[in-house]
Amino acid sequence: MPDVLTHLLVGVSLALLIRKDGPRSAQMLIVLGAVLIDIERPISWLLADTPLYWIGLGSAFHSILGAVVLSYFAAACFDFENSVFWKRFKLILIGCACHLLLDLVMYPWNELGLQLLYPLKIRFSFHLLWPDFWWYPLFGITILLLAISVRYLNLRMKKEDTIE
Repeated sequence: MPDVLTHLLVGVSLALLIRKDGPRSAQMLIVLGAVLIDIERPISWLLADTPLYWIGLGSAFHSILGAVVLSYFAAACFDFENSVFWKRFKLILIGCACHLLLDLVMYPWNELGLQLLYPLKIRFSFHLLWPDFWWYPLFGITILLLAISVRYLNLRMKKEDTIE
């Protein structure tokens, strides 16, 4: 669970930095993308006792192909006022890419790496951090605080420019 919280915090940070002047719905699409790839966990739990159980679901979702497919379906589910499908798709895909980058840094649950080029069995990982440590979300909190600081400084600089 600490890694999901970290994905959420980094997704919020990314939304604050990328879509700082955009509508909240655009920011929330980035955050959705940052946690969307981990939807395989509850799906796997639901399918565990059925004949539909698929062991490769985690590998498929944690790949570039999985990120694109999940982003496409999620973008189709949301239709905000004055929003274009491809813009929603891109924002969700940005969040998914952030998720995959964070997962590359951590020591993955299968201890081998992510199959980014799924269905190819080539695995990638930097094996730096275990995601189950209680202090893992501190990285997400640090990134969030940095994003808030950068946004605050940008707003303050804009305010000073308009005063002069």
